[in-house]
Amino acid sequence: MSLKDINLDDRRFQDIVDEAKRLIPRYAPEWTDHNASDPGITLIELFAWMTEMILYRTNRVPDKVLIRLLELIGAKLEPPRAAQAAITFYVSASQDTDITIPEGIEIATVRTENSDSIIFSNESAFQIHPPKTLAAFTNTDSRWVNHDLRQLALPGTQVAMFGTPPAINDAFYIALENDLSYHVLAMQFQVEVAGGAGVDPTCPPIEWQVWQGNITKWVKCEVEYDGTGGFNTPGELILHLPKMTAGAFQGMNAFWIRVVMITPTSESGSYKVSPDLEGVTLESRGCTLIARHAVSVRNEYLGESDGTPGQVFTLSQRPVLARDPARDYVLVQEPGLPETAWQEVNDFADSNANDTHYVLDSLDGTITLGPTLPQTTGQVYSFSRVPAKGSSLHFTRYQHGGGSIGNVPKGALYVLRSSVPYIARAINRSPATGGADGQNLEDAKRQAPALLRARSRAVTSDDFEYHAERINGVARAKTLAPSEHPQRPGDPKPGQVMMLIIPEVQNPTGRISPDDLTLPADLRAAVFSTLNDKRLVGTQLEVRAPQYIWISVQAKLRLTARATDPIVAVETRSQAEALLYHYLNPIVGGSQQQGWGFGRDLHTAELYALLQRVPGVEFVEEVLVGISTPGASTAPTPAPARLTLARDAIIASDAHRVVIL
Repeated sequence: MSLKDINLDDRRFQDIVDEAKRLIPRYAPEWTDHNASDPGITLIELFAWMTEMILYRTNRVPDKVLIRLLELIGAKLEPPRAAQAAITFYVSASQDTDITIPEGIEIATVRTENSDSIIFSNESAFQIHPPKTLAAFTNTDSRWVNHDLRQLALPGTQVAMFGTPPAINDAFYIALENDLSYHVLAMQFQVEVAGGAGVDPTCPPIEWQVWQGNITKWVKCEVEYDGTGGFNTPGELILHLPKMTAGAFQGMNAFWIRVVMITPTSESGSYKVSPDLEGVTLESRGCTLIARHAVSVRNEYLGESDGTPGQVFTLSQRPVLARDPARDYVLVQEPGLPETAWQEVNDFADSNANDTHYVLDSLDGTITLGPTLPQTTGQVYSFSRVPAKGSSLHFTRYQHGGGSIGNVPKGALYVLRSSVPYIARAINRSPATGGADGQNLEDAKRQAPALLRARSRAVTSDDFEYHAERINGVARAKTLAPSEHPQRPGDPKPGQVMMLIIPEVQNPTGRISPDDLTLPADLRAAVFSTLNDKRLVGTQLEVRAPQYIWISVQAKLRLTARATDPIVAVETRSQAEALLYHYLNPIVGGSQQQGWGFGRDLHTAELYALLQRVPGVEFVEEVLVGISTPGASTAPTPAPARLTLARDAIIASDAHRVVIL
């Protein structure tokens, strides 16, 4: 049974007013008019209201005590988290040399009368490279045709981009000498006008892809604009390239882009003849960088040391966001000595008199130097060095901002706060995600029991998951315990702890690429290091990613009579596909929207029920579930009505397709 809160004074406004009225005959017998219209009664009500406010604050004293008790067990309120957004920078004109995008460019929303602008800034510099084309190939039915791009400059020279006749999985490859990861690539195509006859120019059955290595293989590019209409006419094509990896095809090691023919829909049609390419020119038009909802403050002067231990300095802006130890730290300049970089620690428990340590409170921005503690022997123990009197302290760089307000919609960030050479404009082409407000006291109360139970060690599965999910960059963590049933391949053995880690992604609600779900080596190392310090002696620890089962769903929906309008039908299809991507999701999916369960089976029947909830759907005619390999050209393998998953497996969405009947 939990302890009951103590109410120090339970009187309310009316109780105070009634008590004051009862005292009137004793202290002012001549006062006989006690109606609400009397000025004296008005004063009583005024002071009763003020007294009630004082009592309210008095009853909040236990909260203050609770905060101090939470601090004693090491609990701290989590600071706000900054949202991240992919910002696309467009150049004013393509250049023949590299264009450098510097770090710290600030891009913001429009400032209005009612709200200030929300500022984002990129975390790292980037170079936009001009494309350098090496070769071009056509692959059809496992047969490669090498095209001499130099001959395309000759009048009347043409090459067939696909096979004759064109077939599914025919592809046109372009080999690049340099890495164009995250570039905006413009491609000028000169094609024969009748070359692409037979396809819908607004929905051609082709897909642009880049090579990402042997694991993820070919990954789809985003097409911003296709002025060729699927190679029906000469024009310009603008692609947004994801990360690229060098690969070897036909004995040539290069960075590869390809356009591949995919299965046509009833709306798109199929190519009757191969488009004939007469010329192609590539240009870099920009790049896409990750920006953070943060404002940077550099080289801030903190003050001068007075030579005493336990000094406190305060940053001018707060709350302070997560720091990078490599560049965000305190610099101490002692008289006659060179500057020294000091190290931030969580506490002074392991610090001694020779350590240059400090503690930074992210919420109030206070920097505390190490204190001293008198010993029973008469000596004084110092927790960290004390800067000499007269030393100046600076903070190299920190960032402030964050919060849920940074989760701005698509297209909201487009105001460049300073001019950047060669950059014409910038915009976020997808919503900003990941912003969260600072932790409140009620949330800290709920987490206190878990922290008190597992703050210094990890024994149970819950302990390991609790510590792992508190590491920055971890979206979900799952501990596999030894099975009570006969051991299967991959199951942990007695005394072994197997941690499955899903990393955070920028946009967890939509389609997540395999590259985003790949467990980074540094995150894996951080999880292993944290849990390795807390595990029991003799426990073997393994940290890895789960086995992702990539699911492709093809569904046919019959709409109600009111939803047959073409515009409504397109919206309904988009809603259905978005619902599938959200539901079959390892981070936010499942019926509880907390991520698909590890080892949870998938039933086709639940997808029928899911799609039936889409507004405008009369009934779901067919749902086909397939197990696919992202980036592969082969069709998905049909899945049974109940897809059984291993304990270390989890569902993730590949490409879904909804057809409106």
